[in-house]
Order: sequence, then structure tokens, then C-alpha cells
Amino acid sequence: MSRRALQMLLVVLGLWACKGLAQPVSIPRIEAAETEFAQALQAFERGDYGLAYRQFRRVIDAYPPHRRTTAAWIMAAKTLYRLGEYDHVIAWTETFAVRYPTSRYQREARRLRQLAEAALHRRQQQARMITLGILLPMDPDNAPLTQALFDGIRLAVEARNADSLAAPVRMVFRDAGTTPDQVQEALQQLINEQQADLVIGPLYSEQARAAAEVAEQQGIVLVAPLATDEAVSAGRSFVFQANPTLAVRGQLMARMAVYGLRLDSIGIVAQADDLTAQRMAEAFQMEVLRLKAAVLFYKRLPSPQAWAQLTRYIGRDTLAQVQALYLPLSGSNAPMLARAALSSLDRAGLTPRVLGNAVWRDVQAALQASRYRVTFSNDFYVDTSRADVKVFMHRYHSLGRSETPDRLVYTGYDVTRFLLKQLPDRSALNKLADRIRSAPLYQGLSIRLHFDGGQVNRALYVHRYRDGRLELLR
Repeated sequence: MSRRALQMLLVVLGLWACKGLAQPVSIPRIEAAETEFAQALQAFERGDYGLAYRQFRRVIDAYPPHRRTTAAWIMAAKTLYRLGEYDHVIAWTETFAVRYPTSRYQREARRLRQLAEAALHRRQQQARMITLGILLPMDPDNAPLTQALFDGIRLAVEARNADSLAAPVRMVFRDAGTTPDQVQEALQQLINEQQADLVIGPLYSEQARAAAEVAEQQGIVLVAPLATDEAVSAGRSFVFQANPTLAVRGQLMARMAVYGLRLDSIGIVAQADDLTAQRMAEAFQMEVLRLKAAVLFYKRLPSPQAWAQLTRYIGRDTLAQVQALYLPLSGSNAPMLARAALSSLDRAGLTPRVLGNAVWRDVQAALQASRYRVTFSNDFYVDTSRADVKVFMHRYHSLGRSETPDRLVYTGYDVTRFLLKQLPDRSALNKLADRIRSAPLYQGLSIRLHFDGGQVNRALYVHRYRDGRLELLR
């Protein structure tokens, strides 16, 4: 045999030997394992996952490797997933990947592991989840107000949930109805059925008083965004008012007058049938006196027309004795009454400093108001030049809203942001009421919030008219 022929023979023999070595090892079929695998599948399909898992494990553990071994591994993993044993699924599929690296089920094992990891993450998120209850009326008259407030709440929750480090928040909603009984029933449902951890709402003082009873009994923090009636939170530990009460407004303006403006002789004028203005005036008077300044007079005017005749009802000499006049007003005609009062002082040739409440921002007589350095407390102010306000407006328009966000939108946002800042995680719920009371001043996009150890927000802006312009004083 020639040398070349011998080489060719060796090559052929080598190829034949390699082919023989490459023959796959036969995987046995074990009838008992086949039967038990079929029984396990039936248990899985009828939803008996505990039994199915035990049977798939027996198919794996009770026999040497066989034709159903890897399929049983994968089905055991699927069964564990259905049982919610996500940690076990992850460990099981990782072991499978190492033990059977060439299995045709590797892709399915990876898919199951990814599903289990995602489900485990969701479970962990749910364990951290904070449930925010929203209790607002949905009757035709109030639905637009509810929508505006809800838009702000929603944007605040979305901003919170964009922070992966903070506990996520979900919103649950109930129609507050229009009667005290309806609002109490709705709040009970929020707490007992939807597991609300805290609640924002309702809109008005009457409903808020009714809701406050339930919240206090249940020990659930409830924040009324608009109510100004002191009875809503008086004597309670879990009920808060984001909108300063009428008494607080009077008190804060008195402090500004005495401490901020250094006034020590003040007169007060309010309309006799304006109960809102009278409550502010009474609180103002009490606080001024407590601070050891003088209230030279407190005049209750008999009618709206009397604002144009201050010298007639009070007397020019009496008016001339005070450094400032506190003129609280309310109602839709308040700006007109404010201008009438200023014109009355114009005619008398007197220029005391005029102090007031938020309605003075709409006086529409900036030059005239500047002569009296009109200074007033204000619960709502938006500086549209702020970058964060511009971002907020863009986000609001992304909801499909074409109009400029109104007061309720901003209020819903600011109140919710403030509350969620006190809740970095679920553990903070245990001390939420204390955290609200002790929280530092919060400067929102439109409102300030500072409960200063109590149940009522005590933070306001102070504006004044100067040189024909309205400016922020404090």
C-alpha cells in the first residue's frame, strides 16, 4: 500500500471513529415517570399547584435522569410561580441553567426567571406602597372643582412615583356625596375597603366636620384642603386644615402689624352682617391686645354703603388717631367695598396704613392703594417666573388641559407634595400626624404650609401695594 493510500485510510478510519464517539447518549423512557408527569400536568391544569409541585419534584427526584426530567424542572418552576414563590423560582431556574446548560428549555427557564424577578419587585413595591385616599364630591355642581383639585393631586403623585427611592403611592377615590351621612359612609369605605393610609378631602367645612369624626375615630390622617371652619380640626389629633381658618388669618395679620410693621395703635372696621369678616376682625383684635398694642376702636358698619362714609360712622378725629386700619372684607363685591373705603379716606384727607385680607389683591386701584400702603395677608400666590412653576404648567398641559392651571390645581398639588414629603416610607405612617405638626415651613408652588405644632396651617404670604405695584413683602 502506498504512503498516500495509507494516509487516506487513516483519515477515513478517524472520521468513522469520531462519528461513533459523537453518537448521542440515549435518554431512557421510564414509564412510571411518564405516568407521574402526566398526573402532575393534570393537577397543574386544574389549579392544584401544591399537589402539582410535589408530583413534578417526585418525577425529578425519584428516578435517574430520563426523558421527562428537564420538562419536570420547568413545570416545577411554573408551579412555584403560580404559588407566588418567586424567590424559589429564581433559585430553581438558576440551578437548572447550571445543571442543564444545553437543554432546549434554557430559553423558557430564563423567561420564568425574568417573570419571577419582575413579580418579586412588584411585591416588594406593594409592601412599600402608600395608599392615598381622595374624598371629593362628584355631583354636577362640584365635579369641575373636584377635577381641578384631582389634577393637582395626580401630578404630585406622579412626581413622587418618579423617584424610585421613595415608597410608591397609589390613589383610591370615593365620591364624598353632598351630605354629612354620605361623606362619612364614603370615608369608611376608603379606610375599610380600599385600605387608605391617609385621606385628602372633602371640599367644604360642613362635609369636613362630618369626615373629621370618622378620621379621628379610626386614627387616620385626614387633610381638608379648603375648609376654614375652626370646628373641623378643633380638639382633634388626626385632622388637619391646609387652608388657614378665619381666626388664624386674623391672628397672623395682627402679628404682622405689631411685630412686622411696628404698629401700636390700630382701628378695626368690619361690616355687621359679614360674619366672615367679623371672625377675622375679632381674632385680629384679640391678638393685637395680647401683643400689648392698642385697638382704639372696633366699628361694625350697618351696610355695604357705609364703607363710602367712614368719617360719618367713625368720625374724622377718631380715624386720625390710629396708625393703621384693619379692614377685613369678604364676598363678590369686596373689591368694590375696598375702593369705597379708600375713596372715603381720600375725601377725609387721611392716610393711615390700611391692613386687610386676601380680597385686597383684587382691588384694581393700585395707585390709590399705594397711597395707603395697603398691606394684606394672602393665602395663594404663584410666581410664574419660577422654573419649577413653568415645569408644572407644562406637565399640567400634558394632561390634555389647554387652560392655565387654576387655584384648585395648584392647591391639590402643593398639599399632596407636602404630605408625601412627610412619608418617605410606610414606617412613617405611624407618626404621620406628629410629622405634619413638626414639619418645617413648606414653600409650595402656590401656597405655604406650616402647622407649627397644631392642626391648622399657619403660613400665609403678605403683600403690599407700593408705587402703583403689588409686591411680595413676606
